Amino acid sequence: MRTRIALCSLFTVAVSAGDMVEAPKLKSEEAAKALVETCLKQFVAEDYKAGFELLKPYWVAPTNEIDTLVMQTISTRNAVRVRFGKSIGYELISQQHAGKSFLRILAIEKLQHTAIRYSVVFYKADDCWSLQTFFWDDKVQQLFSE
Repeated sequence: MRTRIALCSLFTVAVSAGDMVEAPKLKSEEAAKALVETCLKQFVAEDYKAGFELLKPYWVAPTNEIDTLVMQTISTRNAVRVRFGKSIGYELISQQHAGKSFLRILAIEKLQHTAIRYSVVFYKADDCWSLQTFFWDDKVQQLFSE
């Protein structure tokens, strides 16, 4: 049976407004894509904390939830390093829209023995994009349409 990495995600829908901090917004889809690429470069360098720090200002989520995700990511990635191998790069797979309000950037981190799939969703309420959700897993088969 294939071992699965625990899905690491943060959904901001259920967080309380008292813990929220107004986040800066991204002005364009290109800026959102550049943010994801800069984050992935940090992950390839195995500096997960620095990668998440780049996302924090744009993520409308409590800092303690993001910090928990960072610690889970570091712990899980350290545990599977031998099996998955060293990081050797990343690749942007797709950029998709759901209406005019959502943008999903799908990417992979290329490892020596497999890949990690990243899904990053941005939400546009007015004229700027903010980070809605971020998750990663090893379900690379879901990159293919059935």
